[in-house]
Amino acid sequence: MIIGIMTVNGFDFHPNKRFLEAANHLGHKILLINPYEIICAMDMEKSGSPGFSVDISGPVPDVILPRQGSPMGEYGFVLLRHFMGMKIPLVNKIEGVTIAKNQFLTLQTLGAAGIPVPNSCFITRKNCFFKAVEHLGGFPVIAKQVDGMGGDGVVKIETRIQAEKFLDTHLNPLKGMLVQQFITPDGRQDLRFLVIGGRLAGTMALEPSPGDFRANIHQNGRAIAIDPPKGLVDLALAAAKACCLEIAGVDMMVEKGGPLVVEVNYSPGFKGLEAATGKDISCQIIDYVTSITPTKIDRK
Repeated sequence: MIIGIMTVNGFDFHPNKRFLEAANHLGHKILLINPYEIICAMDMEKSGSPGFSVDISGPVPDVILPRQGSPMGEYGFVLLRHFMGMKIPLVNKIEGVTIAKNQFLTLQTLGAAGIPVPNSCFITRKNCFFKAVEHLGGFPVIAKQVDGMGGDGVVKIETRIQAEKFLDTHLNPLKGMLVQQFITPDGRQDLRFLVIGGRLAGTMALEPSPGDFRANIHQNGRAIAIDPPKGLVDLALAAAKACCLEIAGVDMMVEKGGPLVVEVNYSPGFKGLEAATGKDISCQIIDYVTSITPTKIDRK
């Protein structure tokens, strides 16, 4: 089977490298698809119906894994819909990618499903930021880019002066910003769950590096494999399902008030999880994708 991975990165990027190793081991092929290097075409066939095609250097894949992450732009969605027009299955599907690409859309979706999330506001203007701070009970607050990932674009704001400088540089009114209650790392447990096909593939606890409030591996956080209680596993599975994701990274904070789902990712990295747990996450993902995808697809 030919597995297309939509990504702007090459095989030197950890997930892509591991997917290649897993596919080779399981007897499949990987095709990296950079959306900005191919052409989508609509060609009228003799029957008068539109024909979908793409200019790819290689065979047409049997399945597509969208792995571009939160920064995916409008053309990424154009390309995903084009693949759908070619009757190529997507894992994850476009509905889940749309939700998970924007962190506030994710929180809206989780909240509507009854899943606990941090107190949060979405703003597009500078004056609204300070209204959000008041709504959340005052400083400090967390400011997040709605399309950030790996802890990038996440800042703790402690004063109005700091906020003024930050907003002048980082607030894009066309994109907006997430403002969130600050939950101190003291007494807080940060967890990352990886969900594949409605089951838990692995869990790790994350500890922030000294002096940082962010526990992301990308921000030099330390990962430890854990065996989570059933209640937290069920919550992680429910979060992935609510966001319409077959493959999902679910980030959770457990504090004295209980667990909060902070973020759900449709293209989660798994370098830290593989290192912490010793599990072959890449093989699990490839095995799942190929098990649910027909080997021959009728695209007529």
